Amino acid sequence: MGPLARVPLGLVGLGLAGLVVLAAPEAWGNGGQAERPFSQGRDFADLDAYLAHLEALGPMDIQWYRRRPDGTYEQIRLRLPGTPPEIFTRQELLDRYGFVE
Repeated sequence: MGPLARVPLGLVGLGLAGLVVLAAPEAWGNGGQAERPFSQGRDFADLDAYLAHLEALGPMDIQWYRRRPDGTYEQIRLRLPGTPPEIFTRQELLDRYGFVE
C-alpha cells in the first residue's frame, strides 16, 4: 500500500482535469463541525467548551482565545513583533464558529 492509502479521507478520485481530488469524510460531527478548526472530530455543547478545548491545545502552538476584563476575546497566537492583537466580541466568535448563545 502506498502512503495515500493510509490517509483517512472519505473520497479519493479523479477530477475533471485528471487531478487527484481529496475530500474529508462528511461524518466529522453535526452542524458545521468541519468549520471549527482543531475540533478533532469532537462536538461541543457551546462556545465556552470549544474555547476551553482550543486553550488546552495552546501549548502545541494552536491559536486560542483569552477572555479580557472588558468581555472581549484576544486571539493568542504567534505574531510578528509590532503586530497588534486581534480582538473579537463574543458574538463574533459565536458567528465565526457556528454557535448560538
